[in-house]
Amino acid sequence: MVEIDLEELFLEGAKELAVKNFDSALEYFNKILELDARHVKALEARAVIYLQKGDLEAAERDLNFALEIEPENYRLYFRLGQIYYRKKDLDRALELFTKAIDLNPMYPAAYMARSQVLRDKGLEEAADLELDKAVSAHREMAKAQKIIDFA
Repeated sequence: MVEIDLEELFLEGAKELAVKNFDSALEYFNKILELDARHVKALEARAVIYLQKGDLEAAERDLNFALEIEPENYRLYFRLGQIYYRKKDLDRALELFTKAIDLNPMYPAAYMARSQVLRDKGLEEAADLELDKAVSAHREMAKAQKIIDFA
């Protein structure tokens, strides 16, 4: 019997996702989840595909299940925030983006998303502050990466 390497399957699915072959990527992630229903990275990736396809309910279902498994995973809160933003529930989106930042204060995408929500709510100054935080977090991450790369 051939053992299936889930990480190898995940990498193949990620490659398909990167080039926007959503149906092919979905096949990989579904296969992983048939073998391990609690594979959080595959749940998140599948949610991203569902989000791209506009199936917000399926995306939300996968992310909520993933959060049951990894309640401290900041990326899952960010993705869930994207869903609520699409649903035009700005308060819930803001809450979720804030939770992602609370878990990882160096997450520029969450600051940018929070900035957009604040802008949509008419809070221009607060939105600009969030953009500044996004730039700062990005700069700090770049500095840390430079230290790692050249150490």
